[in-house]
Amino acid sequence: MAIFGSKPKSILGVDIGTSSIKVVQLRKSEGKFKLETYGEISTLGYVERLNESFQSSSLKNLEAITREMIKLVIERSRADAKNVVMAIPVFSSFTSVIEMPEMAEKELNRAVEFEARKYIPIPLSEVVLDWKVVDSGTIKDENSKTIQGKRVLLIAAPKEVVNKYTRIADALSLRINALELESFSFARSLSQDEEKPICVLDIGARATSFTVIDKNTVQMSHGLDIAGAEMTRILASSLGIAFKRAEDFKLTHGINNSGSEEAVDKKETKETLITLIDEILNESERMMNSYYLKTNRKIEKLILNGGSAQMEGLREYTEKKLNVKTFVADPWTKVAYLPGLEKNLKEIGPEFSVAVGAAMRED
Repeated sequence: MAIFGSKPKSILGVDIGTSSIKVVQLRKSEGKFKLETYGEISTLGYVERLNESFQSSSLKNLEAITREMIKLVIERSRADAKNVVMAIPVFSSFTSVIEMPEMAEKELNRAVEFEARKYIPIPLSEVVLDWKVVDSGTIKDENSKTIQGKRVLLIAAPKEVVNKYTRIADALSLRINALELESFSFARSLSQDEEKPICVLDIGARATSFTVIDKNTVQMSHGLDIAGAEMTRILASSLGIAFKRAEDFKLTHGINNSGSEEAVDKKETKETLITLIDEILNESERMMNSYYLKTNRKIEKLILNGGSAQMEGLREYTEKKLNVKTFVADPWTKVAYLPGLEKNLKEIGPEFSVAVGAAMRED
C-alpha cells in the first residue's frame, strides 16, 4: 500500500479510421477526466484502398502502414501512456439484437451461441463473440409478440482483425486494456445520462452507423455502406474536381445553397449530396421506428458524429426531415482541458468522439 498514493494511470484511446488515425490521452483525477494530449494523422493518401477487403493480399502492407502511422502520431502528440484502449470500426465487426425467452443463465449462454450462428455471416470459430443483455422482463419478440424474456446485443469481431490490433500494439510496446466496438466508445463520450433514448448517427469515411443508446448502454447498432468518402468521390466526379477540393466543398457548401456567392457550385453540391443524405436519413428513421415498436420508447434526440457531421446545413436538414432534435457531437463535455484549446476542440469534436470515449474506459 502506497502511503502517499500513486499517480493515476493515463489511458490512450486509439481510433484507427480510414481517413485518419486519432489518439487521445486522458487521466482521471478527482473524479474528472483531464486531457493530457491528443493527435491526428491523415490517411487520405490511402482512400483509394477503401474498397479493398481486409482479407486481401495487401493486408500485411496495410498493417505495416497503420503501425507506422500510429507510431508517428504518438510521437508527434508526445503521448506517453502505455495502456491503450483501441476501437474496432463498424465495418470490421458484426452486431445484432436478438430476443430470447426467459431462461436460466446457463441455458441462455448455450442458446445465445446457437442463435448467433444465424446472424454472424462467418463461422463462429473465426470470430471473437461477446454478448450483453440490454433489456429484460416484458419484451416484444421478432414477431412483435409480447413475451417474458431478454433482448440480447450480439457482438462479434473477426479474430484476424483482433490479432492485427494485438500485433500492432505489441510492436509499439503498448498494453491493450481493451478492444471494443467504436459504437461503445462514442456512446461513452457522447451520452449524458439521458432519461430517454438517443440515436448517434456516425458518418465516417468508409461506413455510417446508427446506434441507439438507452439506459446508459448501447441497445442496438446498425451499419450502412454509404459514407463520407463515397460522398466525396461522387461529388468530385460530378463536379470534375480533385478529391481534396470536393471534400472541402462537401463540408463548406454541404446541402445548403443559400446566398449568391458561388451559387452554382453550392447548388450542384447540394443536388449531388442530397440523394445520399436522404438514403442515410431514411435508414435512420427506419431504425428509430423499429426501436420504438420494440420498446415503446421514443427517440427524441439525435447526435451527428464523424467527419461529415459538420457538413453545412446537415444538422438543420436532419432535424427537419426526421422531426427530432439534432445536435453536433461534442465529446469533450466530460473532459477538463486548457481554456485556450476550446475553439479547436469544439471544431474537431465529431471526429474525436471515438478516441475520447476509448480513453474514458476504466475497466
